[in-house]
Amino acid sequence: MNVLGLAAAVALYQTPPAQPVLVQFAKSMVGRNVTVCIDGNFVENTFAGKLGFREATRSWVSICANVRAPIVSGQFYTVHPKHTSKLKGRMKLAGNIVAKYFRLAQTPDQCAGLQIAVWEAIEDGGATPDFSTGRFRVRANQEALQYAAMYYAAVQQEGDAVFLGALEGDGAEDIGDGGQDGQGDGDQGGGGQSQLSE
Repeated sequence: MNVLGLAAAVALYQTPPAQPVLVQFAKSMVGRNVTVCIDGNFVENTFAGKLGFREATRSWVSICANVRAPIVSGQFYTVHPKHTSKLKGRMKLAGNIVAKYFRLAQTPDQCAGLQIAVWEAIEDGGATPDFSTGRFRVRANQEALQYAAMYYAAVQQEGDAVFLGALEGDGAEDIGDGGQDGQGDGDQGGGGQSQLSE
């Protein structure tokens, strides 16, 4: 399973810390199992929805930002929080979706739809979603896909979420202003878990 932590920016980190933060993936919260295909040749059944995380003094719920990096309950990794309003490219688009719909997505189909919309924004971007072609493809129930299409419409509506990008050493590149984890148009690599929280 992969995690992208996008959460409410004000609720999680009003001012992101200068130093990386050690977090732990607790468990899957609300969502559905879906089948994803990456780059036309990688098919996996995975959970799409809200995920629970914790650090030393608090816990929160996020959405996975890296469909390419599986994680398991109890796994620790180091992240560097950044506001998506200050990022470029596809991660900013995903942050716009999370900022608008994270709190509204409550049911399993809504939470799965939110996750699908975020993965589509990060992997393919674009003005409209297409869940059957491109780098990211998904098979899910009709309700989840309808929510995903509705949520995806927020990609061009300015918002702010918190991106918690996994750092190198946890299996991922450090998240900069381009390339990895959808911030630019460079190739995606496998790696550590990243998340988006409102």
